[in-house]
Amino acid sequence: MKSQHRSVANMLVWGLIANLLLAGSIGQACTVMRFSFEDRVIVARNHDWSFGEGLLVVNRRGIQKRAISPSNPAEWVSKHGSVSFVQFGCEIPFAGMNEKGLTVDLLQLNQAEFPAFDASKSSVNVIQWVQYQLDTASSVSEVIASLERVYPTPMIASLERVHYFVTDASGDVATIAFLGGKATVTRGNQHYHCALANSTVKDSLAAYRGGQAQSNSELRYCQAVEQIELASGDDAVADPMAHARASLAMVAQPGSTQWGIVYEPSERKLSFSTRVANRLRWIDLDDVAFETNAPALIVDVNADLSGDLVPHLREYTRGENERIVNFAFDQMMPAGFVRTAIKQLVLTYPSTLKPVTEMPVSVESR
Repeated sequence: MKSQHRSVANMLVWGLIANLLLAGSIGQACTVMRFSFEDRVIVARNHDWSFGEGLLVVNRRGIQKRAISPSNPAEWVSKHGSVSFVQFGCEIPFAGMNEKGLTVDLLQLNQAEFPAFDASKSSVNVIQWVQYQLDTASSVSEVIASLERVYPTPMIASLERVHYFVTDASGDVATIAFLGGKATVTRGNQHYHCALANSTVKDSLAAYRGGQAQSNSELRYCQAVEQIELASGDDAVADPMAHARASLAMVAQPGSTQWGIVYEPSERKLSFSTRVANRLRWIDLDDVAFETNAPALIVDVNADLSGDLVPHLREYTRGENERIVNFAFDQMMPAGFVRTAIKQLVLTYPSTLKPVTEMPVSVESR
């Protein structure tokens, strides 16, 4: 009976989050690109939405988790520490990088169609899939291999439509989209494989090769590919980080680009600025304690700070999580019992996470 109640609660939470995502048009103008500067890899991403309140979250190793999913929820123990960006509460990220240099970014794709129920596999909600991969994978190959065991599933298929951009410290890159209920993986180091916006890879490539964009998404994709080509051209780029940030500025959408994030996977560093707080901030993952017994840490992405964020990280509190959850839900839902109930369910989820005393040699989802 308790598991049935939990399942109903999970469906209610994620169904309403899906409505919020649709109402806010999350990611509809997001753009991500991976640059290769000789032997240095940089990934840059714009996060576009109607508001930019959120938290940067330090996620620890050795934490037992159970997916928020209505069917065969996956269970796992986090193998890798990570830093993620959230707006609807901890464990529900849109982007992040782990200590192995794996980056995972979620972007809107209206054509997405996720698989039907498969009793032979475990499932993770399409948004939580980002955190699942940051927790369990160290490479693009491992992310792709996980598709045989665990698949992302939406609560409301007509609303939760996204695709994923994944890179690792070696420079490997892949786009993972679910089209017609099947995983479609596009992998390669060609310039045109190293960018993603909100169109399918097929449509994006057609726009690039034909020299004519049919949508804002295709235009941003083509602009991103041009910047990637410049980065690896014969004329060396003097300042790779400046080039990455200038590229984000080129594809930014006035009034809706909230965050600009730049990852350095091989150095395990990330930097970002926001529309509200435009001074550059960064965090070196080598300076962060990801041990199981370390406190979970957070910082407001819009805090009036600059430079190294490590000294400004503070211990996670329900109150801070509640603050951003309240803001997001209050922006997108009318007041009433349903909004209050959903907030409480989202806020309760972090308390279900339990540390394990010993890390298993191999972590497999059930």
